[in-house]
Amino acid sequence: MPVLLAVNGSSRPSLLPFVLLLTLVVGVESVAAQSAPPGPAAASQPAAPSQTAAPSQSQASPEAAVPADSGKLQARIEAAALALRNNPQFKNLSPKYLQGLAEFVSGNMLFVLLHELAHAAITQMGLPVLGRMEDAADTFAALRLIRVGSDFSHRVLIEAAQGWFLADRRDRKIGDRVAYYDEHGLNQQRAYEIVCLMVGSDEDKFKDLAKETKLPEERQDTCAGDYSNAAYSWDLVLKPHRRAPDQPKTEIDSLYGPAEGRPKIAQEVARSIRLLQTVAEHVADDFVWSKPFTLEMQSCGFPNARWDLATLKLTLCYELAAEFADLYRDYAAARADGLGVEDSTKRKKGGAASFKESHLPARHKRKSGR
Repeated sequence: MPVLLAVNGSSRPSLLPFVLLLTLVVGVESVAAQSAPPGPAAASQPAAPSQTAAPSQSQASPEAAVPADSGKLQARIEAAALALRNNPQFKNLSPKYLQGLAEFVSGNMLFVLLHELAHAAITQMGLPVLGRMEDAADTFAALRLIRVGSDFSHRVLIEAAQGWFLADRRDRKIGDRVAYYDEHGLNQQRAYEIVCLMVGSDEDKFKDLAKETKLPEERQDTCAGDYSNAAYSWDLVLKPHRRAPDQPKTEIDSLYGPAEGRPKIAQEVARSIRLLQTVAEHVADDFVWSKPFTLEMQSCGFPNARWDLATLKLTLCYELAAEFADLYRDYAAARADGLGVEDSTKRKKGGAASFKESHLPARHKRKSGR
């Protein structure tokens, strides 16, 4: 299966702490000047999944997309949040808020990366897609994280589902009309598809998640079939593309474009920790690709991520992390005085979880999304 990192008991560096550092630096800045919000507010109907819904840790697959040692990763997250709390710039932000923000942004960023890698695999390997391309990419990302089997990887999926629930809440709040003709599913549909695949993989383990998100029992009964079909299909089409130890590795370049302002912080952190290089090394190690390609981060002027077959580039925009932080601030952890929600109605329509990736040359799409 396409992965960001393969876990075979090796000492390879973990990607998630890198993504966490990037998103903490970029995402927290937009709320640092505000007074401390109380902690995540209760979700409206349907309820957005919370951290408490994460299942217990289980044995990870060797085809894992993120490291299975969730205990160490969680400790690193807590250490990063502690470091921010000790910084005078963030002293007014509560520990609970910083922790929730870090996990929400990092979880959604990782899901976006996996989603785009699905598009790269489909087009580079000539894989068949029965149904909508965007649905297949979402399923690909969800399966990779489910198969890790750790508490942390499951929480990443919960954060991604929450992102779609919050995007739906935001769109209804600002009166954004639903584009039924869009190539992507509706926000709540995409959220529930993640939840359903998790429930389908282990009904008992994720029963609390199903209850919290109000997934009807009659739908839960069909989720096992959805998961089985999706897992079998992806395994089947990707098996011929696994790289054998004696096969040469595809050249995958890593580029960091210029940036100013908040994006500049993201650029500096990502470059210093070799974020893209780490991903490129593991993707090249695990699969045979038809052509060399590039992973890049750049300033796009708007939040987006995309795989462009014409240029063979997978781009993650610097602005994306900040937009996820804005979504969390305004709709998941509203301030006690209501200013967070009020301010959100004054900002431009669209945001992190409503962006939809472009597989064409970069252009601003009003309702774009992952």
